[in-house]
Amino acid sequence: MPVFVSFGVINSNSPNQNAGIFIGQNSITGWDANQKFNIGHGAMFGWYNYSFGGYNVTFDNLEYIDAPIYDMDNKASWSTNI
Repeated sequence: MPVFVSFGVINSNSPNQNAGIFIGQNSITGWDANQKFNIGHGAMFGWYNYSFGGYNVTFDNLEYIDAPIYDMDNKASWSTNI
């Protein structure tokens, strides 16, 4: 028995890279996430965490050509809708 669902609006509070909001029957393939991520200190989680006088430096020297990626792989898929 089919069910009809009506959305007035779909909100995304924090859209991120390589993310999606899909509604209904979907077959999404071929997703790749390639990136370089440099942080000097990192993240602090929790309560009552203190970092006094911290000095963090990241020297990368690759600001214009950084991690070139040649990604030519084919991702085959099949799906049906009933």
